[in-house]
This record gives sequence, structure tokens and C-alpha cells, in this order.
Amino acid sequence: MFGQLWIKECKQTAKSLTYWLIILVLILDFATQLGGMEIMQKPKEGQEDYGWHTSNDKDIIMESTLGILAEEYNRESYTTYPIGFYKQVTLDESEDQKIAEILKEATGLDGRAEIDQKIEEWYGSQQDDSGQMTAPLALQPSKGLSYERFEELMDQADSILGGGSSYGAAYRKSNAQIPMTYEEALEEYHALLEKDKITGGYARLFSDYMVIFLGILPVFLSVARGLRDRRAGMQELIYTRKCPSIVIVASRYFAMLVMLILPVLMISLVPLSQCMAYGKAAALSVDMLAFVKYTFGWLVPTIMAVLAVGMFLTELTDTALAVLLQGAWWFVGLFSGSQDILHGGLYGWNLMPRHNTELNWAGYHSGFSQLAANRILYALSAIALVALTAFVYTMKRKGRLQIRGKILANRKSKSKA
Repeated sequence: MFGQLWIKECKQTAKSLTYWLIILVLILDFATQLGGMEIMQKPKEGQEDYGWHTSNDKDIIMESTLGILAEEYNRESYTTYPIGFYKQVTLDESEDQKIAEILKEATGLDGRAEIDQKIEEWYGSQQDDSGQMTAPLALQPSKGLSYERFEELMDQADSILGGGSSYGAAYRKSNAQIPMTYEEALEEYHALLEKDKITGGYARLFSDYMVIFLGILPVFLSVARGLRDRRAGMQELIYTRKCPSIVIVASRYFAMLVMLILPVLMISLVPLSQCMAYGKAAALSVDMLAFVKYTFGWLVPTIMAVLAVGMFLTELTDTALAVLLQGAWWFVGLFSGSQDILHGGLYGWNLMPRHNTELNWAGYHSGFSQLAANRILYALSAIALVALTAFVYTMKRKGRLQIRGKILANRKSKSKA
């Protein structure tokens, strides 16, 4: 019974205009962002720029972190990521004074006037010929300030801001971004070839771009499918069927899920073929299943969660409320990525984990347990929402939860099952 319903739902999805519009958006996303993707070439000694990476040098961590704190204090606005989500913090007068005291002890600068002057001097000395900044603000710590005391002060600042700031233990080490040397760039290149087998790095980059739209588009498909029966006047007929609610709901859910996974896998064949061609020309081994593994491990939990939210809220309310709520969640998640988070390794609990580079295998490896927990949580949450959707469906078949403008209106349906 499940198989027959699943095939029927797949056919219904394939007939949906919403479904084909989603595929079109995904294709355009890939074409505009990765369509001209080129495989990274081996770094050459003497290049002008090798990119940036995170330093473990304590002096650099201190200087960079104090520079960030001074800038945020100066503009009276702080960026934080509590539980991985973006939040802008503005302090009251007493809290602002505490940050000022922390900066005074850590840098010797007293008040916004001195900090503003230091910022102007720094940026005046760090511009290239085109007027672009060559390095972010770095402030020298006060003479005699130990790293241990620095950590205590930054913990205080993080606590004042409510946690999740650039000054907490989880983030401050990533503040120290310095230019790569030729040797470091070469090490990253070899990690791409040997540890990632070329395709691993590009599969992460592919997932990074695709997850952005997969964090919102599936909700349109599930909402459209959920409202279709009501518009066609089919709800009463469906409710009278003897088929269990969980079978009806699950077949519809997994049909949409599979129909969304298929175009993602098809699109991934393009970068896979490019990686394979490069590997063949360079006589290098390539992981041919990398894009499949990243699609199911990285992207599918996001698709599952968004589809489940759409199904549950549509079945519960008989409205398109899910589009609004999912849109808000998507917007918050999209703008919850600082440059460090986008670079990979700091995945948090974002619905759309980011890794906007084919490199940084080390960051991916160190953050893998957090990423795995993130993906498992969303997959399990999606399954739980599908079960709740089936429960709501059952209640409606019994004549309850017939909302249609009145939440939890306990009215008997004409087609009581």
C-alpha cells in the first residue's frame, strides 16, 4: 500500500509547477555560483597572494580579538551567535561601561575618543594603492598583560554580551586571520588532493551553495501539496479512506523528499565530471561517491526539516503559514554566518551549515562531530514532525482539529472516519 501511494505521490509532485520552479532555481543557483568552477591549481612560489588562514599564535589572537572588541565598542553594536544563530546586541549604559573598563585594562585605551583615534591611525596605515584595507584592526595589548588574564577579560566581555560573541573561548581563537605562506598554501593543496581526493572539497563547496536555497524552497512544495487537496475539494474524500494516516502522510513526505534529492544529485554530476577530468589528467585518485555522500549527509537533513515544517503547519492550520515562518527561520540562518563560520569548521546548530571553500579540510575534520550532531538533530526532528503531522491528520479524520480560521475548533466532520 505504501509503495503504491508513494509512486502516485511522486507522479503528483512531478506534475507540480512549484516543483519545476524549484528545480529551475537550483539550476540557476548552481550555474551562477559554481557553473564556471575551476579546480584549484598548485600554488607557485612567489605568488602575490595565497589566501588567509587562522593562526594559533597567542600574541596574534590577543591583538586581533582586541581589535574586534574595540571596533564593536566604538560603533556601540556587537555581533553574537548564541547557539549558532545571528544576534545583534546593544548594551545599556552600565554594560557599556564594563566593556570600556575591559578595553582600558587590556589595551590602555581610555574611552571612545582614544579608540577612535587609534582606529583611524591603523586604517590610514593599512591601505594599499587602490584604497583597499590590507589587514583588519589589531591592537597591542597592555604591557604585562598575560594570556591568562586576557582570556579572563574576554570571558567577561562574552558574558556581558550574552555568549556566542567573538570573545568567547569557542570563537576567539578563530579571530587571528593571517596571510598564508607558500608552504601553508601548498599544505592546503595537498590536503585537497590526498585527504579529500579532490571531490571531497568541492562537494563541501557544492553543498554550501545548494543548502542556502534548500533551506527555503522545499517549504513551497510541501505547502502547495498540502493545500492542493483542499482547493480541489478532495479532503473529505481522502479522510474516509481506510488507509492509515501515517501511510498517507509518510508516502507524501518521502515522495517529495526523493523528488527533491534527484535533481540535486543530477546537478552534482557537473562538478563531479570536472573533478574526474582533472584527476585523470593529473593521474590522481578521485572519490567518485563524494557528492552522493555529501548530498545525503549535508543537504538531505535540511530538505527533510524544511519539508516537515511545511507539512505539519499546513496540515495543522490549513493555511500557508509555514512559508512565513520558514522564511523567517531561513533569513535568520542565512545571516548567522560570520566570515569564520563561512570558512568552515564552526558549524553550530544552523539549519544551513556553511563551508564556503573547497579547502580547510582540517577545519572540517575538527568540526565534524558538531556537524554530525547538527545533521542528526534535524533529521530526527523532521521525522518527529512527520509523526505529528500524521497525528493531526488522524484527528481531522475523526472530525477534530478542523481549524479553518479557529485554532483547535472541536467540530465534527461530515465525513467522520
